[in-house]
Amino acid sequence: MKIIASDYDGTLSYNGKISDEDKLAIKRFREAGNKFGIVTGRDVELASWIRPKDGLELDFVICCTGAVIKDENGKIIYKKSGEVGEFFNEIIKKAISLNADCFAISDILYKCYIDVSENIPTDLSRMSEFTHANCGFSSEQKAIEFVDYVNANFSDKISIHRNGRNVDMPPMGISKVTGIYEYAKSFKNAEIYTVGDNMNDLSMLLEFDGYAVSNANEKVIELAKHRCNRICDMIEELLKGE
Repeated sequence: MKIIASDYDGTLSYNGKISDEDKLAIKRFREAGNKFGIVTGRDVELASWIRPKDGLELDFVICCTGAVIKDENGKIIYKKSGEVGEFFNEIIKKAISLNADCFAISDILYKCYIDVSENIPTDLSRMSEFTHANCGFSSEQKAIEFVDYVNANFSDKISIHRNGRNVDMPPMGISKVTGIYEYAKSFKNAEIYTVGDNMNDLSMLLEFDGYAVSNANEKVIELAKHRCNRICDMIEELLKGE
């Protein structure tokens, strides 16, 4: 059995759409007894829009950059939380100093939006745990500076993954790689393949048999083991001989 874990934005969904060819290829891949799912930096709320919006049937959705896994019915089957400690105040202050466009911290049932134009909102204290935090900047350079700051000061408290100008922060030790391993552990001897387009996908592309789509970041294309124009091309290659 084969498992494909695909990034969503910029990979499966390009310019806000999924091609009919990719949808048909996914259907054929699953009908052959394989598993296809999404692995995304989106939080639980944003990831929940994927199925109804696109009319996709999926075997799993790994969201919050690996911290939460949903099964084929949308039921949460895995969750890894981190503590919302005082360190978040310093992280938010740094983001504000770099003129972040947005900042949010979320758990499964609650999402706290930070007013980056003012101060840290008092309702941050309502959150004891988080599965995901994210922020966005006006330039990649500011995002890189923010990532460097968090890694230098709080790498023992939170993970951080950059996707262009956007930054995702799951609990410490969590990544797309750990989420894929968590899902795949139920399937003995499964062959795992990944596909993505940006730097936050690179670790899973290197860990597994990774494909970079044709519109991917240049560094991702350079380092990925395989390349494909679209998901349907990847699936066609994997189904040869079956």
